[in-house]
Amino acid sequence: MEVMRAFLLAAGLGSGMGLNAQDAVIQEVIEAMHIDSMIRFVQEMSGEVAVDLGDGPVVINSRHSDHAGNALAQLYFERKLASFGHVTETRSFNATGRNVLATKTGSVHPDEIVVLCAHYDAMPPGGLYDAPAADDDGSGCAALLEAARVLRDIPFERTIIFALWDQEEQGKIGSIHYANGMAADDADIVAVVNMDAIAYDGNGDRKARVHARPVANSLAIADTVFAVLDRYAFDLDLMLTNPGAVYSDHASFWSAGYGAVLMIEEFNNDGNPNYHTPNDRVQYFDVPYYEQLAKLSVASMATLAVPFDPTTSAHGRLGAALVNNLLVYPNPTAGRSRFRLHVDQPAHYRSALLNALGQEVDVLLDAELPSGDQLIEMDLTRMAAGAYTVQVIGPDGDLRAIRVLRIP
Repeated sequence: MEVMRAFLLAAGLGSGMGLNAQDAVIQEVIEAMHIDSMIRFVQEMSGEVAVDLGDGPVVINSRHSDHAGNALAQLYFERKLASFGHVTETRSFNATGRNVLATKTGSVHPDEIVVLCAHYDAMPPGGLYDAPAADDDGSGCAALLEAARVLRDIPFERTIIFALWDQEEQGKIGSIHYANGMAADDADIVAVVNMDAIAYDGNGDRKARVHARPVANSLAIADTVFAVLDRYAFDLDLMLTNPGAVYSDHASFWSAGYGAVLMIEEFNNDGNPNYHTPNDRVQYFDVPYYEQLAKLSVASMATLAVPFDPTTSAHGRLGAALVNNLLVYPNPTAGRSRFRLHVDQPAHYRSALLNALGQEVDVLLDAELPSGDQLIEMDLTRMAAGAYTVQVIGPDGDLRAIRVLRIP
């Protein structure tokens, strides 16, 4: 089923609302991403511009897994990510396959992981043909590199992993190895945003797709993408495909039980005619379209990772005492829930429900409370599925917060 959606997340996305702290950070990320940088990265990894990897200029004519250029590409990505100040590693999963990973540790919830990914291997195969793969998937790889550059010095609550997969074209081998390994280790991956072919718009209709399935919180991640699309006014006609296709690396995470989405051009009805040919080159990009879809993908991932400002964020004050004094149950909830607030002394309290963008979507409480444990009912039945925050402001501006997950 394919559904065209213009998603408006509850009541907090009205045009009259000013930017809050999180909005300002996401807007900064969007503005800091430079299309010229992304195009340059694609030119370098697709062989249009020579690169120096330590022994003089080389040209990466192919990134196919059986071509010598694949190892050059791996080294190229390692060095680029390291040059942006990230801790970078490669993980081998067979005789020739290697994933390239960089980790940006979260400031509040380092065990909660958001993955931004693309695949760096390429088609067509063989040594007789170039495999520039500028769109599939040089476009996603370049957007990831630009995200790594821009996000370097911005703190986030959750850990971000920038992942470049190898051997996607041979059956998603690299991402399957990683996703299954993380699942075996009980890693808490809360969201995956996979970018695969995001630069071609042959008919100029601005259509793009986000693929999701009812696996873990995948549909809630897609809802966040639509909310970001609306909030920051991206010039795209975005459509939801549900159930999403399984031909790219996001599906490896579905199989492992994790929430994931695929960001992709309108592959169904406006496919790139140069797909998997030696002509998949930058000259066929719709550059403004590429800029919009790349920025939307990265802004959505950054929203899911939750920008952190210890001077303004309630989450920065979370601790054991706060956890003991604020409890939501049932959590997750399919609609109705309640939270327990412990009040030391009679005082005025205000509580609000915040969506994934940090915007207030409901007022839960605004009253004088007596001392003791207070039970406050919440009705989330009209809210979209996804992650929300219950925020409580007490006397002297004391901030308390706890997360609640609304499930379908």
